[in-house]
Amino acid sequence: MPLDPFPSVVQPMLPTLFKTPFSNPHWIFEPKWDGYRAICFVRNDEVRLVSRRRNDLTAKFPVLQSIPESIKAKSAVMDGEIVALDENGLPCFDALRSRKAAGDCVIVYYAFDLLYRDGRDLTQRPLIERKAALKRILPKGTKARLRYTDHIVGKGEQFLAELEKRELEGMVSKRAGSLYVGGRTQDWLKIKTTAGREEMRKRSEAWQL
Repeated sequence: MPLDPFPSVVQPMLPTLFKTPFSNPHWIFEPKWDGYRAICFVRNDEVRLVSRRRNDLTAKFPVLQSIPESIKAKSAVMDGEIVALDENGLPCFDALRSRKAAGDCVIVYYAFDLLYRDGRDLTQRPLIERKAALKRILPKGTKARLRYTDHIVGKGEQFLAELEKRELEGMVSKRAGSLYVGGRTQDWLKIKTTAGREEMRKRSEAWQL
């Protein structure tokens, strides 16, 4: 079987904003990290990080150059977020924008999808299969710069309640059988927590100043 070509460009799959949490056994639910969405290309022991608007972020985050050392694949394309974590493991978004605000925050890449691995395009495989393949090639534990975004199945309302307690940004609800298609989709839904809505309001006001 011929190998699939390594993609040079990926249009990210984007969630649609949704107001009400729900539970459904055919959906999975992930935390919404408060960071920079980025496609991660790994090839020939090199990494390239590209933003949703196709800006190259690689040089901006030199600490993530070690990603190829952590992955069990010769080539891969992952979707995820660049996140700064404080000493309690919670996102500190200001540390991404300003080195002065970084303090003790640690920069990591939280991968939540695997689009390509060692000559195989995985975008037309169901999400739940792609995530299983992703987990197999990532390091275990929570100490590496490259980390797996875990999920729960079916229990969206319960999961959002837990995120509310931790004052995290929100969650992304994803149809377990969804294929990876670039652009806005109803198969992925973004639901904000109270803290996430408040932070979005503050940033919106700041941008208008």
